[in-house]
Amino acid sequence: MKNLKKLITAVLAAAMVLSVAGCGSSNTPSAPDGSSSAAGGASGGGLAKITASGQPYSHTLPAWLAEQDGLYKQAGMGFEMIMFTGGAAQNEALGADEWDVGTMGSPPSITGGVAYGVHVIGFGSPDDKAVTIWARPDSDVAQVSGEVDGYPDIKGNADTWRGKTILCPTSTSAHFTLIATLKTMGLTTEDVNIIDMGVAQGFTAFKAGEADIVCLWDPQGFDAEKEGWTCISSGEATGEAMPTVIVASEKAMAEKHDEILEYLDIYFQESEKYAKDLDAYAQALMDIGIENGVEQDYETSYKCAEKRPLQTLDDEIEWYKGEVGSRKADIAMENLMDFFVYTGTIEEADKQKLIDNGFIDSSFIEELAARYGKTLN
Repeated sequence: MKNLKKLITAVLAAAMVLSVAGCGSSNTPSAPDGSSSAAGGASGGGLAKITASGQPYSHTLPAWLAEQDGLYKQAGMGFEMIMFTGGAAQNEALGADEWDVGTMGSPPSITGGVAYGVHVIGFGSPDDKAVTIWARPDSDVAQVSGEVDGYPDIKGNADTWRGKTILCPTSTSAHFTLIATLKTMGLTTEDVNIIDMGVAQGFTAFKAGEADIVCLWDPQGFDAEKEGWTCISSGEATGEAMPTVIVASEKAMAEKHDEILEYLDIYFQESEKYAKDLDAYAQALMDIGIENGVEQDYETSYKCAEKRPLQTLDDEIEWYKGEVGSRKADIAMENLMDFFVYTGTIEEADKQKLIDNGFIDSSFIEELAARYGKTLN
């Protein structure tokens, strides 16, 4: 099914550069000496408009909140956000030059890197605890436990999984989790029948009796539990790291460097602010969902917030510190690339080209860290 796209109307133009927050404000990160550093400090005036893309989930929430809180306007930067329901449509829009910077799951960033030259410039909330795979309790997969060596939380075995019809949005973190699950049993995507379907649509179709297995993420995963379905695998069950990512187009990186840096600065200011207040985080997560057609109550939003901790600048430094090739960022993303090569989604040459072309880019986080007196070493 086609991914739906919704435009959030928000073009903010400003006439002067202001500090994002006053000295001592809780949403402004502080340098080691205790002084505050406001957005716009490195770039000065003359910031152009930036168009961001996102999805109504945790990884996009800090950017969306910054718009609600007027931080782009305070930084003197025009801002527009385009919202998507999945990474595939987001990548297609990038191919049409519709956005500059955005947030998405790590799997679509890889296909976007191959097809459209997108670069990973930062990391958002992790997906590993939020992505789950479900079967009906009377499924033969759900009846088998403890037969996948080394993976006690994965149900079924190669015989019960083989030939199953699975609803899953392809080129997403859910797809990666499915691939990782199959690999633990010596299976590939050729051993099952995958129907490409968005998570919300997949939940509805599975509830109506379609397919044997469905791949979900929050909040539909919580709804699956309420339906009495059996969780047969998850990102956590496979042991794989699944970050969400902040990405930018090559064109924007060349033409809107200062705007991207301000976007990141503001993003992590909001992220750090809401990471400290789970109640406010949950409320905001509910709000962004409702605004974009993902209906959920506060209790569900709170569970989602618990599973997806928001990143701080210090977390970003942990991802990027060390030598290129052995950084946490390199290991996680190259592992994902290997899975795409494994399934034939990309070629080994594509993986190498991504690495050679600096697909995992640390330059903006290095510059942002320096702005706050921090270092990646």
